[in-house]
Parts: sequence; structure tokens; C-alpha cells
Amino acid sequence: MIKSIPKTIWAMGIASFLINSATCAIFSLSALYLTNVLGASTSSVGLLESVVEGIAYFTRTFSGVLSDFFRRRKIFILIGFIFLTISKPVLAFSHTYIQVFLSRVIDRLGNGLQAAPRDALISDNAPKNLKGECYGLRQSLALIGSTIGALMGIALMHITNNNYRTVFLVIGLPAALAVLVVIFFIKENRSEKEPSATAINKLNISDIKELGVKFWILMTVVVFFMLGKFSESFICLHACQNYGLNVAYGTSFPLLYSLVSALVAYPIGHKSDLMDRKKLLSFGLAVFCLSHLSIGLAPNLVMIFFGTVLWGIHEGITDIIFASLISDYVPKRLRGTGFGLYSLISSCSMVIGNNIAGLVSDAFGINSAFIYGSITGLISISVLFYMKKRLG
Repeated sequence: MIKSIPKTIWAMGIASFLINSATCAIFSLSALYLTNVLGASTSSVGLLESVVEGIAYFTRTFSGVLSDFFRRRKIFILIGFIFLTISKPVLAFSHTYIQVFLSRVIDRLGNGLQAAPRDALISDNAPKNLKGECYGLRQSLALIGSTIGALMGIALMHITNNNYRTVFLVIGLPAALAVLVVIFFIKENRSEKEPSATAINKLNISDIKELGVKFWILMTVVVFFMLGKFSESFICLHACQNYGLNVAYGTSFPLLYSLVSALVAYPIGHKSDLMDRKKLLSFGLAVFCLSHLSIGLAPNLVMIFFGTVLWGIHEGITDIIFASLISDYVPKRLRGTGFGLYSLISSCSMVIGNNIAGLVSDAFGINSAFIYGSITGLISISVLFYMKKRLG
């Protein structure tokens, strides 16, 4: 059925591949640039990242609402991609902490502007029987882009002898190509013959109710799931601190789970169009619990790597199924709002989960954080089963 996927969704997938290949390398290298070149403290890096991620989460919510209000998705995606592209040369020519901070703000604003409208655009253009497959294709291409971006960053640092500014400029090229893909190949769905199809949509607070009971039940599952879905950096810390893994191999974990997730996303998306998505979501949540237990109770490094593979599998499943179910449950005129709220709810829950995981690690050891994560996963499965009849 892959041949039946609309060209616009293929274009969105290719654009995501290009933008992620540029953004992934920046994400890790900007922190090293701050500390190794500009002499910033680790705490100041942490402050910067927390602030800019907060900006991204805030922007995602309102970009989704505005894309519903103006009945336009592409313009928000385009502006977001332009911001993501501009941030690379701004970072390359940054000589102070404030300048780097500005570049990261531009980057996260771009990320936030395009995220919810992008998912809504895919929902608008995807055939009803191929929604999961369309989300799976985009996700797979995006994750492959992230994997290649990480490898590209490593290679360019070696080639340029750790010349950060040159690397930042070169890495901006795929982002610029992504902008061109959005401009020339992404089309909005204008097939519906509604009198108001080109008019500005009227949004009210009362529209929140129109998202539907099913949406809010799903968000309850999301809250408990995300409370245990803390940063993957905990895996690296656990392996290095408790199992003696050389820090040089720390990047092997994000590369591994990103690659696994990329391989899983498209087949799962395709499968979700042929069966009950809620069953696949239950399976993904169960794998989530198992991945945490495998890492938290690991007797050796082999088991941690096995748990990391499971981590990638659950991400490939849950990301696609949550997006597909939101597309199923939310009315078309409120899809941007639905995806924006999903992003806000999941990110706030994840921030809380990261703090809890940190406190649990300090008090009982980092392996206990993964036990905590498995418990929240079990709660999310319980909520899903308890509310299954109301989800239909």
C-alpha cells in the first residue's frame, strides 16, 4: 500500500528526514560548544536547554490552534523550517553565551511552530484506511534522518578537527533543502467542498469540549505513560556509572534506539490500519514496561542494550498509535488544536517524570528510576483497559 500514500506525505517525510539530520547533530554539539569553547558551566547549559524546550512546548500548542484558526498548515510548517534553518548560521557565528541562547531559541521556536500543524496536515491528507501507515512513514524517515545526522556530526567533527563553527554551517545545508521541499512539494488538502473551506475558522474555549471524550481519555493514558518516559540519557548514565561503559560509547544508545524505532514505525503504522489500534497501543505500553525492567534489573551491559532495543520498539509503536488515534478521534477543524494539546500534555508530564526520575535516582540509585518508569507504564495500561469500552 506504500504506493497509495499521497505525494504530500512523502514530501513531508523527506522534509522531516532533512531537517532532523541537521537538528540532531546541533542538539548535542551545541552543549559541547558552550562548555568546551565558550567555557560555560554545566548548570548554565541545563538552564538554557530547559528554557528553550519550554519555549518549544508552548509554541507547539498555539501553532496547532492557529493552524485551525486560519485553516492553514503549510505556512506554519514553512516558517518553522525557515527558523530551524536560520538557527544554524546564527549558532556558527555565536561568540557568547547569549548569542548561543538566541540561536537555540530560534531553533526551538521553529520546532514548535511546525510540529502540531505537520501532524494535522498528515491527518488532513492521509486516506482514512492509511492513516497509521502515513504517520509511520513520516516517523521512520524522520528517525533515519536523526540517526544519519548524529553520524554526520561525528564525521564532520573528525574531518574539521573539531571546528564547531564549520560543522554548524555545513549541517545547515540539509535544513535549507528541507525548506525547498516544503515550498515546492507540500500541498494542503483543499478537496472538501465546504462553503467555509477558505474562510477563517472561529475558535472558542467551548471548542475544547468538541475534542471529545475519547480524546481526553487518551490524554489520561498519555499522562501516566509520559510520567515514566524520562530522558534516554538516563540509560547512558546507568551504563557508564554502574557497568563501567566507556563514555566514548555513550552515543551508541541514542543511535541504537533511533534506528530500531525507525525500522519499527512504518510496519506498525501499516499494521494499525488493519487492526484495532488500541490493541497495538496496549502492546507498545507493555514493551515500554519491559524495556524499563530490562534496564533497571540488568545484570550486565548486554541486558541494557537489549532494554535499549525494546525502548526503540516501544517508541516506534506508541508515537505512531497516539498520533493515529488523535487523528481518528478529533474533528478535522480542530486537529491542529488536538495535536497541540497532546504535545503540551505529554511534554509537561515528561518534564515532571524527569524530575521524579532524578529524585528517585538520587535517593535509591539510578536503576530504581527505571523501576518507577515501569510502574507508570502499568498504570497507563490499566487506564487504557479500564476505559477501553468508552474508546470504542
